[in-house]
Amino acid sequence: MGIEQTQQHCPDCNEGVLAQRSGVNHILHLLLTIVTGGLWLIVWILISIFHFGGWRCSKCGKEI
Repeated sequence: MGIEQTQQHCPDCNEGVLAQRSGVNHILHLLLTIVTGGLWLIVWILISIFHFGGWRCSKCGKEI
């Protein structure tokens, strides 16, 4: 699982910071799709589109 990073403004730190969130584990989802005969592909697509994980400030750790 990778970590995505971007530059954003943190309202708590009141400055531009590096924001991070965990990425989607595509290897795991590929294995689950194979094991379930393709049924897991629907879940994988939804997770990839909506990416349930917020951006967090790398300084204070709060969600941005």
